Amino acid sequence: LLVALGLLLSVVALALVEGVLRLAGLGRGALYDDPFVGFAPGSDLFEARTLADGTRLWATRPEKLAFFNRQQFPYEKAEGTYRVFTVGGSTAYGSPYDDHVSFSRWLERYLAAADPSRRWEVINAGAQSYASYRVALLMQELVRYEPDLFVVYSGHNEFLEERSYAHLQDGDPLLRRARMALSRFRFAALARRAWQRATDDEGGRAADQPTLAPEVAARLDGWTGLELFERDDDLAEGVVEHYEESLHRMVDVARDHGAEIVFVQTVENLKDFSPFKSQPTGGLAAADRERAAELLARGRRLLDAGDAAGALAALDEASRIDPRNAEIHFRRGRALFALGRRPEAREAFVRAKDEDVAPLRAIEPIHAALARVAAERDVPLVDLQALLAAESRRRWGHEIFGDELFLDHVHPDVPVHDLVARRLLALLVDRGVARPVGAWSDARRQAIYRRVVGALDRGDYARRDLNLAKVLGWAGKLEEAEAPLERAVRVLADDAEVHMNLGIVYHRTGRIDEALAALDRAAELAPGWAMVRFNRGVALAAAGRVDEAIAELETAVRIEPDYAEAQHNLGVLYRRRGELGRAEAALERAGSLRGESPEVLLHLARVHRDAGRFGEAEELLRRLLADDPDDGEARVDLGITLARAGRLEEAAGELARAVEADPESAEGWYNLGVVARQRGDARRAEEAWRRALALAPAHAEALNNLGILAAEQGDLAEAGELLRRAIAAAPDDGDAYFNLGVVESGLGHPEEAGRLIRTALEKEPDDPRFRAALAALERAAGGG
Repeated sequence: LLVALGLLLSVVALALVEGVLRLAGLGRGALYDDPFVGFAPGSDLFEARTLADGTRLWATRPEKLAFFNRQQFPYEKAEGTYRVFTVGGSTAYGSPYDDHVSFSRWLERYLAAADPSRRWEVINAGAQSYASYRVALLMQELVRYEPDLFVVYSGHNEFLEERSYAHLQDGDPLLRRARMALSRFRFAALARRAWQRATDDEGGRAADQPTLAPEVAARLDGWTGLELFERDDDLAEGVVEHYEESLHRMVDVARDHGAEIVFVQTVENLKDFSPFKSQPTGGLAAADRERAAELLARGRRLLDAGDAAGALAALDEASRIDPRNAEIHFRRGRALFALGRRPEAREAFVRAKDEDVAPLRAIEPIHAALARVAAERDVPLVDLQALLAAESRRRWGHEIFGDELFLDHVHPDVPVHDLVARRLLALLVDRGVARPVGAWSDARRQAIYRRVVGALDRGDYARRDLNLAKVLGWAGKLEEAEAPLERAVRVLADDAEVHMNLGIVYHRTGRIDEALAALDRAAELAPGWAMVRFNRGVALAAAGRVDEAIAELETAVRIEPDYAEAQHNLGVLYRRRGELGRAEAALERAGSLRGESPEVLLHLARVHRDAGRFGEAEELLRRLLADDPDDGEARVDLGITLARAGRLEEAAGELARAVEADPESAEGWYNLGVVARQRGDARRAEEAWRRALALAPAHAEALNNLGILAAEQGDLAEAGELLRRAIAAAPDDGDAYFNLGVVESGLGHPEEAGRLIRTALEKEPDDPRFRAALAALERAAGGG
């Protein structure tokens, strides 16, 4: 009873405090603070402008056009005007088109035609890559422009930005729900704000709260792209909680300023878009991973051959072994769909989406959170999932969304935007906001739709294809990006961006000559564009033209000195050319611009190792492994570093751990062989090199070393075959030519030996071994 009485008195006291704060008008602003992240200061979306005729407007700031559509609306809201702001991510923006055919614009057209008795303003404030927490922050600006309604379409971008929720992980779902409930009271919001101010670090950030940049810095924007995404269930829980809290703040911001709010349920392509990134189930044994991979490969082959039943059998077994592999579930869905087992197929497709390690489509807990907040806060919800399911069932006989409705993974085609606008119009009519005139009918609406869509020209569709390809390429879907780019380039033949993106796709799919041709054309059209010069430099490096590649990258950083990716690649290429001081400077510059990413630290460690600073290299590599003990590349590099420092036993231990963790690491096996050879164990060296070769048949160093080993064992024919394969794999490496020359000399072919060693000398003119061997051959030929 005493405990109950104490709790009751506490609740009463807090209720009194909350009442006093409300009566005094205090603490409302604190309710809008994001309890999960902070934001660095940034500029508003809209700025005031005065036209030549004296008209005053609000217009999109030029620096915001990378994310937002160009919009403008009257500075003073005229009497009788109904002002709507649509907010959300790239679908709200209208991608891969633009605002012209977004649901915002259809809504404005239909409202103006249906009810001409008042002025309708629909301002599209949807932004590329914006997540819900950025939308909630943006709305705090938008309420200054006297909105009547917010339409929110948000949920696909929640995982795009790098952040952590470790500071909020209670582990207990009840505690998390209680914290969320309390956050909507003024006393709690003010207490949180006071605590954050008390714990601010010198940079102005609360000690327990990450701070995000003023604009989106998506993980996929960096050069490591999808590599930054890893399975993290705790992060996913935090993301969903943050999303739900952001929705509540949107409702508060809108209603506190007299505006209504409507949610639109997000939708995604399930049937025809494979996961962006799959990972095996955590803790899976290496043998099980290999078995599941074999079964997945077999299932895909059988699907391609039209044997859906056989594919399903293989994929069912694969999913039992590896239940969290997104790709397995997606291929199961394809097999089940082909067999007509539609409900099971949909379940598999949804599971594939939710197990995607790079969740660029809203996961089911996100959908559930939106529905939950809509119900709790009495927010109208346009259930686009149900609307499209009915449409899909009527037209195609199933409810699994695919390419019939979508242009890529989440962006619907124009008819879906039209459907959203129709439902919003119906909602406004039901609420008495819009009063259609007698002439309004669905036939008139269809006429408006046909007129606008009919006015789209080849250029509009080409720009759509370019934007679509950019999104697909950005997300690693290179093969899917190629077709729209090739359509776009036929129309936009003088557009540097099209040629550049086509060059990137050709490069990343292994067609270097085609890539360079496209990038050359892009450089002709836009010689001062740093991004074109950067991508041309990367392609030249892949073609082995290192000096030209460095020149292009140096041009890129002259144009744009803060180009982190260009600095990073310059560092890698300077090291390749042996200019270690310049390599270190470029890599440190890249790190200062984008943070010391694992990629930068790894290459810095290699520079230190090449310079003989083994202790510094080891320190960086151990830092990487402390952050990520499963970083196989860093583990292999640590083994190499220890070996070069003469600590062979430790090196062997690190490399053994590397190949145990990742048995498919060709570099791990190769370097394990090198260390075994240095320790005098030729048998283990050969075993390791052959394992590397089985994983990477064109591994030039493994071929070269096995060739030397075969020659030492007296099998010159085998040595010759291995060394010729090494030359084919790395035609600019002098060592293989030299070693083959030695073998040919042993076989009694001095002329061929001389030719090969002269070639080695051409490749590497400063190698004294090659000069000495050639001189010995010439002396022998002359009888000296």
